[in-house]
Amino acid sequence: MVGCNGGIESQRDGLKKTFIGIAKTHNKFYCYATRETLCLLLSKYHSINVSPRTLSRRLTELHNQGYIIRQMRTRPNGNGGKRFTCNLYYLTKKLLFWVKKLGDYARKVFSHFREPIMAHNSSDPRRRDLKSASRIVEILWKSDIKGRASPI
Repeated sequence: MVGCNGGIESQRDGLKKTFIGIAKTHNKFYCYATRETLCLLLSKYHSINVSPRTLSRRLTELHNQGYIIRQMRTRPNGNGGKRFTCNLYYLTKKLLFWVKKLGDYARKVFSHFREPIMAHNSSDPRRRDLKSASRIVEILWKSDIKGRASPI
């Protein structure tokens, strides 16, 4: 994938969200995705097309800012040397606090979308509609929690 779109900040934020999505999917605070996989996920879920070189720069920036820790992974190549496989990325507390801050902001923005309080014995037909709508939202929320990573 050649070229890049979006600003540097949006690329970094998309990469942070991608790491969180991978971690949420596998219930781990680390991942070992290849650069090609990260480019594909950025393109698919965040509509950000970056070259592998640009991705390397953004990963270095995230590492230098303390959001991730990178560890090189190698294997023996049979000739007594080592062969590079891919990097292991550990998610740091700083990245988790960033996600919490993002969630707090989303809660503030959408806090006015609440179910109105009505009497339990009300015969108002709108109440039935509200109850069914809240169950649907609850089902969607629970399906998101069960391990399927949604694009954040």
